[in-house]
Amino acid sequence: MIQKRDTSTLLRRLSPGSKLLLALAGTLAVIFFENIWFSIAVMLISYAVILYEKMGSMFKLIFVSTVSMFVFMYAIYGAVVQENQKDTYIGTYLGIPYYQAGIDKATHFFFRIAPLMAFLFLIFRTINMTDLGVWMTKAGLPYKWAFIFTDSFMVIPVLSKDMEQIMDAQRARGLVTEGNLMTRMKAFVPVIVPVVANAFAKVQDQAIAMDTKGFNSKCKKTVYRELPNTKEDKLCKALSLLLLVAAVAYKVLKSLNKI
Repeated sequence: MIQKRDTSTLLRRLSPGSKLLLALAGTLAVIFFENIWFSIAVMLISYAVILYEKMGSMFKLIFVSTVSMFVFMYAIYGAVVQENQKDTYIGTYLGIPYYQAGIDKATHFFFRIAPLMAFLFLIFRTINMTDLGVWMTKAGLPYKWAFIFTDSFMVIPVLSKDMEQIMDAQRARGLVTEGNLMTRMKAFVPVIVPVVANAFAKVQDQAIAMDTKGFNSKCKKTVYRELPNTKEDKLCKALSLLLLVAAVAYKVLKSLNKI
């Protein structure tokens, strides 16, 4: 499948290499800096860009997971973690005593995980998979590995579309797919069997198409489209490298008790 390149926004115009470097730098910065305000800034900026990119509906499940994680982490850590008998007592909620050490521990973990959930979702959802395959090949990865990696992600929307069409067809035949858990489980087999059968047929068709196009030939491989190295890419790579070096240097100096 050839994915059309979307250059509607600055983030989507960046090359996969720039985005992957930015993802690495942002991840290490959030983990190494251990600064709650930096983590909050990363999280809020990610949320704002997700809304700007109109990916709110896709991010909804992750956002609900983030809120659930916030509630459970603070509820569990606040009640369980107590470093010593003199630990600061905060209060009792629903008959459960809470302590400052537990709240601090929950804050430490939550603001390492939650910002990265939004940040990495934003980065990887805006990567063009066709461009990623080209970049991986040019970076020296064997083209077969690059194809397997990208095709694994690109086949997901195809299977999702097939499942929606089969569910619509089964509903038209009188199959009940909505209701309680038992009803949904009964509808699972009549839906999943045609989906799997279609998937095997598509794999066979794809294998034939790849053979006719010389996928297994031993000649040198070329790519049909180039990845432009724009000014935005250069700036993104420079800022990412600066952030990466700063994060690593901060962690090293802190481990040596220099700061």
